[in-house]
Amino acid sequence: MSFTNLRIRFQTARSLPAPYAYFYTLDMRPAFGDFLQVDLSITYPDRDDIEDDELIAEGFTRDDDFTWSGRLSKPWLQAVAKLAEQTKLQPAGEDDLDEDDDFWELTLKQNPGPDRQGRPAATGPGSTDNWQYLVQELTQATFEADGRERPFELTYLRIGPEDHEVRLIASFAQRNVNFTTIRNRRERNRSLPWTALQDIMTAVFANDYDPDMAQLKRPKAPGQWLNLGTDEWYNISAFPDLTEKLETL
Repeated sequence: MSFTNLRIRFQTARSLPAPYAYFYTLDMRPAFGDFLQVDLSITYPDRDDIEDDELIAEGFTRDDDFTWSGRLSKPWLQAVAKLAEQTKLQPAGEDDLDEDDDFWELTLKQNPGPDRQGRPAATGPGSTDNWQYLVQELTQATFEADGRERPFELTYLRIGPEDHEVRLIASFAQRNVNFTTIRNRRERNRSLPWTALQDIMTAVFANDYDPDMAQLKRPKAPGQWLNLGTDEWYNISAFPDLTEKLETL
């Protein structure tokens, strides 16, 4: 059984105010056997009474609404098809939601089989959490495909007693992770499963990095250093959980 069309309608809980509140419609279908056709529209409502300075302070802009239509690579088609197959849908009555409940409605057309419509289960494979995470990754993929965002980049550098360097690039649009390790002047190129990226990013962003303490040039002093694709290099020697994960790549 495979899906022929999948539509997701989502809206944040009524208790979540602007500028954080948003809703989106996401349509997906197989295209030419090897691609995922995506049509995404995200809207951030009720911002007219919020000053520009306040929006900027919260990390937003006046024009965050986003619309994109295009094709993503075969790994995306496989990921969506797998999650759709695992998903069990329940009635999605909006009147039954509490103030703190997000609204979900999935409409799944499949062949063979009848159309299905409803809200994903709260737990288990194909849950709302599973869909939330997949849609977050997919949205990042559309930003990358649209040129709004670059692939995720990371460089880890250990200086002394034996220098060790890791360079990692994760493309959300292609859904792949490639990295290079350099030890004793020997360079090795490899790839990681896409599922490994979540653990790496969780470990990276679990820590706070002080930009005032960053170096703006590639460091030469002994230590363990992290660069996230910008000019800043952070000394992460005091974060053993992170350095241990990066050392094992």
